[in-house]
Amino acid sequence: MPFTTPNAQRFLYLLERMRHQRAGPALERLGGMGLSHSHMRLLRMLAPDHELPMKEIADRLQLTPPSVTALTRRMVAIGMIERRHHADDSRVVLLSLTDAGRDLHQQLYHEQLQAMEKLLAGLSEDEQRLFLDLLDRAVSFASGGSPDTNAVCPENRGRV
Repeated sequence: MPFTTPNAQRFLYLLERMRHQRAGPALERLGGMGLSHSHMRLLRMLAPDHELPMKEIADRLQLTPPSVTALTRRMVAIGMIERRHHADDSRVVLLSLTDAGRDLHQQLYHEQLQAMEKLLAGLSEDEQRLFLDLLDRAVSFASGGSPDTNAVCPENRGRV
């Protein structure tokens, strides 16, 4: 596949261009609080009202439990998440979002959604569908799966 390397370089360049576009106020606020992309992933995982054991969070984020403890320490300190012990097993620590954490997650989600809508706005509906289908197929293949041409985003199940 001689065309793969130039296309990969172009794709990398395009992703870099997207990354350098102005961040919205919620994303800037996230950085101002000293929070990273990993913190944002944790917010997304707990939203809107999930309460998860730290061990499960570590598995999903592919981090060690001590790394999750370090990741959550800052978020607890600034009031974005809360920790409590499981009622039946005090060794298990459960994490959930506070109202402030839910608010921040909602703001971040809406900013990200607006950015994706802006990105897709230059394409027709058919082009958007094709672009997303191809990207989904490439991501599935890169993740070790087969390039499933019928994959559907979980949020869109039943709508396609």
